Amino acid sequence: MYKSHNQTQQENSQSSSSGLSPYEFLSLFFLTLETVIGTLVNGYIVIVFLLVLVTQKKLGSGNIILTCLSLSRFGFQFLVLGLYVLSYVFSDTANSQSNINNLQYVWLFFHNINIWLNALLSTFYCVRIVNIQQCIFVFFKTHFDRCVPYFILGSAGISALCSNSYTYTSLNGVFNVDKYDKSNRSSPFILGGSDFATFSTTSAVTTVPPFLLFCVSSGLVVGSLFRHMRKVKGQERTGFREPSLHAHYRAVKMMGAFLIFFSLYTLAFNLYVSGILVNGAEASFCTMVIGAYPSLHSLVLANGNPKLKQTFMKILQKGHCYCCQAEVTQIETINCE
Repeated sequence: MYKSHNQTQQENSQSSSSGLSPYEFLSLFFLTLETVIGTLVNGYIVIVFLLVLVTQKKLGSGNIILTCLSLSRFGFQFLVLGLYVLSYVFSDTANSQSNINNLQYVWLFFHNINIWLNALLSTFYCVRIVNIQQCIFVFFKTHFDRCVPYFILGSAGISALCSNSYTYTSLNGVFNVDKYDKSNRSSPFILGGSDFATFSTTSAVTTVPPFLLFCVSSGLVVGSLFRHMRKVKGQERTGFREPSLHAHYRAVKMMGAFLIFFSLYTLAFNLYVSGILVNGAEASFCTMVIGAYPSLHSLVLANGNPKLKQTFMKILQKGHCYCCQAEVTQIETINCE
């Protein structure tokens, strides 16, 4: 039988006073570890591209999108960790429904802007790789780089418009989902308030446009890959070599990684915040999956970016040379003695 949200919050406050359970402590440990990893990776991405911008006075459109995505994930990953701490350690400080709604709006903003920027990154791959001789696509491809800053500002604006009480009211008027909010919730997570149905519906509806953009651009890239693979097979008989498909493979890997991380994040978030998985190993696993989306996915993006990989290898080489030089100096000092 489900418990009311207030009863759940009271039980959480009592449990927080007595300490975290082993599974809750494990979840907090892994969320903290993922936040540290995400901070290092996203910080590395931002620093490298800012140095490129300072030295070369320009930055490619794809790198601009990736930099903005990394900046948004700084806030998102600390928000995930902060909400978990509020839910289990300081649950009394955000017990009111108004505070829960404000936190839901902040979550929706970072949730939406992350999807929009990932969709823009997928569109960038599509524009660079796909070759469609249609006037609309050619026009969009020609002006894409010039419009990237406006696309990013538009993404931030749309995310802000979709993350407020007016959106809640409008969606309730259209879908009438507030009648499902009357059912009691047993979620220990602070976002799972009594209006979880409205919150989840808002999240789903606002996710549809950027996710459709991602699916269309990804489909065009995959279709282009298959066409080029057929060309390569035909040209192997004639002896003519088609240029490498490395760009296609890299783009498909990046898109596939986002689809996997985002699907797992969405499933884990809804299972956990809805109260279906309250305690135990399953709930801990869901929290780790939620934290992996803004942190570990950035690691995949950094690994797939040639500039970031090249810079990281240079750092490793310089570090290795410095260590070798220090060892040689130490040996010479010992010999002289």
